[in-house]
Amino acid sequence: MKRYLVILSIGFCSLILAQGLSAQTGETARDRINRRQQQQQKKSNAQLTIRAENMNKDQTQDIEGVVWMREIYRVLDLNKDQNAALYYPTTPRDGKMNLFSLIMKLFLNNDITTYVYDVHSGLEAFDDDKKLDVKKFLESHSIIYREENGQIIVEDYDMYANEIQGYNVKEVWFFDKNNSVVDTKIVALSPILYVQDDYSADKTGYPLFWVKYEDIRPYAARMPIMVSNLNNAQNQTIDDYFRKRSYQGDIYRTTNMQNRPLATSGMPADSLKKEQQKIENQLIEFNKRLWMQTDSTKAEVTKADKKDKKEKDEEKESDVKKRENRKVDKNSSKSGGSKQKSAPKASMRNRRNR
Repeated sequence: MKRYLVILSIGFCSLILAQGLSAQTGETARDRINRRQQQQQKKSNAQLTIRAENMNKDQTQDIEGVVWMREIYRVLDLNKDQNAALYYPTTPRDGKMNLFSLIMKLFLNNDITTYVYDVHSGLEAFDDDKKLDVKKFLESHSIIYREENGQIIVEDYDMYANEIQGYNVKEVWFFDKNNSVVDTKIVALSPILYVQDDYSADKTGYPLFWVKYEDIRPYAARMPIMVSNLNNAQNQTIDDYFRKRSYQGDIYRTTNMQNRPLATSGMPADSLKKEQQKIENQLIEFNKRLWMQTDSTKAEVTKADKKDKKEKDEEKESDVKKRENRKVDKNSSKSGGSKQKSAPKASMRNRRNR
């Protein structure tokens, strides 16, 4: 009995002491939760080491002075399974977050610079006068924030990460003369906020800003993602996802002399699809034309094509013969079956006559 009284008294004293410390510091349970979130945020967005900065410089693809390049703009729909890796998780947990949450936390910590999205041209401009101010951006989009010790803090549930359901991506296809290959470089990203229309079930997309991919790449290289429903191991990063071009995006613009978008007013969807496929084929054909085929190579290709055609013709002939044999067997089985069915009747007549 005395042991229980001692335990209860110790617990009661500990509770009073904890309440006294909280009262002295003025820290509530809400404050403690916010403090933990700040610590996790600082930990996840720690400053890059010199090694990480050097690695980022080494991975930077230099496209200055290339002999051929083509700038392509794509729109990524995060509702598609192939792009869902950039959408989940919508709320950060266990140090993992989606692409927009990562960009926003870097933006709030002044680790990266974002640039104004020109709604008239839709083109990126990485000039000093196009830089976005953090507070003005948050206030213009009604995002709730607070300041503590000069640090701007936005709660995870106030970032609207679940409403960012698309990205505009600028990629550059170029000929790498050092390695004699056609390579692709991701230049910039623009998150798209989708808002429900007032009088319809449709949603309208509003691009928020442009950000250089090279600025977020060292952080994206440390953020694991899950890219498959069949394999839940998070063995890839956001940077791996972009480097491997695992995303699926529709072309909506290319850089051209007339500065015209791909889709014009009143353009049918079928015509737009054909134009998009035409550009995709042009990129593939350019890569093919880089390699000159010798006469021997052409002869081998022609020989292989003839062999394939011969095998296909033989398969068709065998299929035709099999179908004909099936018809013959079916007809014979029908005639044989009718004779067997009439046999018992004849035997019954013979029995009656007897």
